[in-house]
Amino acid sequence: MTKPDIVTADSQVDPAFWLRAANGAVRSACHWHIAPIITETLVLDGRGGTVLLLPSQRVHSIERVLADGVDITTQVKFSRNSGMISLASGWPSGLGAIEVTLQHGYAIEEVPEVAGLIVTLTKRASSSGNVVSQAIGSASQRLATGKDGAVLGVPLLESELQTLKPYILTWGA
Repeated sequence: MTKPDIVTADSQVDPAFWLRAANGAVRSACHWHIAPIITETLVLDGRGGTVLLLPSQRVHSIERVLADGVDITTQVKFSRNSGMISLASGWPSGLGAIEVTLQHGYAIEEVPEVAGLIVTLTKRASSSGNVVSQAIGSASQRLATGKDGAVLGVPLLESELQTLKPYILTWGA
């Protein structure tokens, strides 16, 4: 079976493309969407125990929780800042055994450093390369590169990962 290309010859590689790529790089590095506040339904695997870690660091509300198809919303407690929900009777074990509908994420104005980083990544990736030195005689030019020697684009630099550190999930990733 031939798999379709992710990017095709018909794909528009314009500023909007690089903006989506930068958003994707940041969200991928953090292992969750970060911002804005959204309502989302997550289907999670149960491993037993009384605590379940959600792929979120900022839970605003739990709308509905199903365990093996049974609504247990009123029995669930949650932490707004840790992504943990608990069920005193214990979570079921099984693939896809738990469904959680929640409102989570940061308001965009709460994370200006993340928004700024996405803008920086977009500009860097959409340019033909960041010139770090240039000589007129013999027309030499040197582009900014990462540790591996590749011209900088969407991949995050160590300093950028440090900016994201407070938002990176350290569980389930």
